[in-house]
Amino acid sequence: MIRSQDDSKKNTLISNIAWSFLAKVFAMLFYFIADVFYARFLGIDAYAEWVFFFSIANMTFCIGWFGINISSKVFIAKADDKSRCFGAALKVRVLFSSIIFIVIILLPPLIAPKIGYPEPYLNLKKLMYILSGMVFVNSFTEFFKHVYIGIQEYKNLCMITCIEYFLLCAFTVILLLTNNTPTSIALGYCTAGMATLLCNVFIFGRKYNIPRIWKDNRNRQLQKEIIKYSVPLVLTSLGGLVLVEMDTFMLGLFCPKQQVSVYSIAKQLISKATNVNMAVWTGTITSLAAITRNNYEEKKHQFKKVNRFNNAISILICMFFAMFGKFAIQIIYGTQYTDAGRILIFLIPYYFLFCVSSLYANFLDFMGHAKQRSLWFLSVIAINYIFNYLLIPKYAGIGAALATTISIVPYTIYCIYDVAHLFKFVQGKEGCKHD
Repeated sequence: MIRSQDDSKKNTLISNIAWSFLAKVFAMLFYFIADVFYARFLGIDAYAEWVFFFSIANMTFCIGWFGINISSKVFIAKADDKSRCFGAALKVRVLFSSIIFIVIILLPPLIAPKIGYPEPYLNLKKLMYILSGMVFVNSFTEFFKHVYIGIQEYKNLCMITCIEYFLLCAFTVILLLTNNTPTSIALGYCTAGMATLLCNVFIFGRKYNIPRIWKDNRNRQLQKEIIKYSVPLVLTSLGGLVLVEMDTFMLGLFCPKQQVSVYSIAKQLISKATNVNMAVWTGTITSLAAITRNNYEEKKHQFKKVNRFNNAISILICMFFAMFGKFAIQIIYGTQYTDAGRILIFLIPYYFLFCVSSLYANFLDFMGHAKQRSLWFLSVIAINYIFNYLLIPKYAGIGAALATTISIVPYTIYCIYDVAHLFKFVQGKEGCKHD
């Protein structure tokens, strides 16, 4: 009987990893098809304008999430009545998405002239207006993805991820063919995001009656708890995106467009490669949500196993980038982006540290250690900004790569230390410590 239960858990774990991995593969495939098309079709200057704007968009997406998505995932994963918890989370999501949409749509006249409009970025003001719609639909797309993880429906997660990136690729390419400007790509993002939202409502609605859940749920206390837990997650999520996008943004302010384009390609390759790692542990991390003294050895062994696998994958990908990265960029993107291969080498250490810290950080979130982690992540933001400011004017893209790598080192050390400390705590006491 025990062996049967163990086999069932193992099969579920393998299935979760397989669906999660398949989703990441499709996402990367459609993303790179679209990105290569943008780079080749727009040309190096217009592509620089797009990636500069998209670095702003990615950081703004985080503000749109406001930590609600991750907080909802954690509460739903631990809830007995998942539909009730989903209803509370959905109301919070609608409220914050609406407020942030209104705020963003008022900002372009104030912000655009200060960050490159009309020169060197002619379309930036229009793009900033479109950003409000991009943030709104993106907040719901990510919300449903986290809900699928919380209820452990990885097949639906895979399905919606494939739909999302296929629609992004299709709509942006079609609109770009009709009007060769970065605004066409942004409009494509909005259109695809709205279509993805409708698909999410349909998929989720097959199992849960969304209108009834919305109408019947009046649990103010649960909504407050979701919001309270989301606050420190805002800092960690924003810190993560600052780490990914602040360098591109500052390159756009201080350097020629060519440097923005080649750096963005190298950074996107690194960022998307992390999806391979996340596919491995996304399917397992929810199973570690409740650790007690009774299951301590089993959970610790499971975490170590996932950690070793994560490190092995990271090392293999680092070796691939080091040996074939420059050649692959020349073949796929074109010889005008060759300098991206040199920058890629300097970003390899960042990729490895990010993959390690992300696994440990997600585990800490499920253990209720988001507040402590968020305070440490402030160091990432501060260090990243300081070193970007010092190194980018002198070393351009390579300086940005060095700044990004240096900034994540203290945070990675903290995450490793806190996980080790947490396991020791659980070993000595019943249950685990929460904020």
